[in-house]
Amino acid sequence: MPSSTRVSFRLRLEDVVALTFFLINLAVRIFVRGVRHSNLNPADVLVIIPAVSLLLAKEIVHYFFTAGREPHPASGPRLREFVRPYWEIVRDWFPFLVILMMYYSLWGDATHLLVTTDRDKELIAWDQRLFGFQASVAMQRFISPPLTTWMELAYAFHIVNIPLVACFIYLRRPRARFREMMAGVLVVTFLGVLGYLLVPAIGPIFTLRDQYTVPLSQPLAVVNRQIEFMDYARIQRDVFPSLHVGISFVVWMYACRNSRRLFWILAPLILSLWVSTVYLRYHYLVDVLAGLLLAPPCFLLANWLFQRWGEVRFGVAIPASWAARLRAWGAAAEDAAAPGKAEVHP
Repeated sequence: MPSSTRVSFRLRLEDVVALTFFLINLAVRIFVRGVRHSNLNPADVLVIIPAVSLLLAKEIVHYFFTAGREPHPASGPRLREFVRPYWEIVRDWFPFLVILMMYYSLWGDATHLLVTTDRDKELIAWDQRLFGFQASVAMQRFISPPLTTWMELAYAFHIVNIPLVACFIYLRRPRARFREMMAGVLVVTFLGVLGYLLVPAIGPIFTLRDQYTVPLSQPLAVVNRQIEFMDYARIQRDVFPSLHVGISFVVWMYACRNSRRLFWILAPLILSLWVSTVYLRYHYLVDVLAGLLLAPPCFLLANWLFQRWGEVRFGVAIPASWAARLRAWGAAAEDAAAPGKAEVHP
């Protein structure tokens, strides 16, 4: 028996994008900490190491549990055939968890990893240079309780928008279309989080607070609680580019590609969401512009990558004894699940 066995795995493009992000993230942290002669802190690995482990474990389980040998046709239903469709659903929707892990990998002081000072002054200057005013300040003339309620609901729609379009595509279109959308959202999140590292900023709600003379108040307490939760769940510096705009634009383009009716139904909510990012004083206008400019290239890039490398194959050498044990475990699990199979004790 050979000392090692080469096992061929297939990683989805979505997993490759995520693994690339987390491995680069970890490498940059190790390098920067070394240059600054400081130790890695728990926040540096709290999300990255579990995320990488989970991604790899998912594919290992997929290989040994659902992609192994096929049962004999006469042996009846097997556990693998029962589990396979449900496991595929888990794999398809796993990128949602990955997107959250990518975002929260910047929790704490991670946004000051590369650039140690906030860049709000530069963003304010860009707004003044490009548009001649500060949009969140200028919009005060339109503030009213009913409009604030609508803006806060539109801002919170970001949470619902992605799964809503994803569910429609998953149920009504080929699965490849769903995976393309997941790849697109991962790519725009990847580049958006990179923007947070290169241009850390806390936003106009803090830097321009002295210029706000009209409070953002509205009568619905439940909406206030929702916004308070979203504020609590945010990382400290997630301003440039606006991923509320970038992600929603990418999702909107996939909605357009798959259903014009869905595209037009979403139009007032998506456009209101973009306005809400400035109205609620979370973003500068240049952040919104950056999100709008970022989305189309991410959409095109993700589709191009998916058409060429929807799945990436690679081989890994593992001890032959490990492979034998895993195959034996899979066979034992199938035998236990076969109908009429009695348990035999030695």
